[in-house]
Amino acid sequence: MSAASVHQKEIDCSNCGAPVKYLEGEAVLTCAYCGTTSMLAGFDKIVRIEAHYVLPARQQEDQIRAQVKKWMSQGWLKAADLAEKSLIGRCEGMVLPFWVVRAQARTFWSGKNRRSRTVGSGDNKRTETFWEPVSGEFSEETEWTVFAREDQDEVWGLAALNPGTKAVHADWGKFVFGFGLGSQKSGPSQLLENKESFDLEKVRGLNVVNGQISQERAELQARDDLCVRHREQAKNKANQITDCDTTVEVRGVDLIYVPLWDVDYRYHGKTYRVLVNGHSGQVVSGQAPVGKWDKVVILSVFMGILAAIFGVVAHFADLPQLWIGSGVTAGIALLYALWTAWFRKS
Repeated sequence: MSAASVHQKEIDCSNCGAPVKYLEGEAVLTCAYCGTTSMLAGFDKIVRIEAHYVLPARQQEDQIRAQVKKWMSQGWLKAADLAEKSLIGRCEGMVLPFWVVRAQARTFWSGKNRRSRTVGSGDNKRTETFWEPVSGEFSEETEWTVFAREDQDEVWGLAALNPGTKAVHADWGKFVFGFGLGSQKSGPSQLLENKESFDLEKVRGLNVVNGQISQERAELQARDDLCVRHREQAKNKANQITDCDTTVEVRGVDLIYVPLWDVDYRYHGKTYRVLVNGHSGQVVSGQAPVGKWDKVVILSVFMGILAAIFGVVAHFADLPQLWIGSGVTAGIALLYALWTAWFRKS
């Protein structure tokens, strides 16, 4: 949205009467004077939100930078010299609003699995396939996080606050044999676990961002998100899913403000992103390049498996020409290792 189309408005705080400035489209407002958080309800009407929380900002910028360096030096398939040779640039702290929807989601599913069986006997013996009906159910209790802004991609990495999304993004570059290794999915964020009553002093020095999504919309979005999540999980239960019915029981909705740091760093001329929780210091989501020797190991393992397959088939099927394939795959791994040692700088 262009700056010309966004108009700043003003309304009196329901607690102290001070002017609360906000942009068109924002609906969850925090008073910069007393810290009261309110929600717009209709034209120029404001409803005070009594129960809202904050995670105190316990990490300063120098601590955030140290946490990012520590994260770079840990984990699988990250470049060995990442912490040493990366240069941290922009490090921007902010306090963002989230609705946390406490809910139980239950799914009943049905489908069918492909099976095979042997029928007949003697010369008429054959194998046929058939579909076997299956069904089941599963459920989960969750604290589903909804970013209280219209643009869910406004801040990089926020999706990792919910379980099952990518939290570690492994960058393999043009290497085609990565197969997604090195990346990790997020677990539950549990933002309410260390919540405290909202107080501006607990996030002093950081910009508090107003919300745009109301509590009602957040609840609806959480229901939709959980239904999509359960449909994806149901797909792993059978070869084909024919029916998937998810019900979501909402048990409460809380508004919480979370201090987060958006960090950029450079490594061998390329920029990467990291999002850090300013309360706990934990990395919420991050991008990391895979080390060049990690790629050598992965390629060697892959080519070694192919070489072994060629060798086994050549031996037991008495096809000596397949030993050529075994030698070629092993040679590819060796040449890539030599090329990496002599020519690759990153």
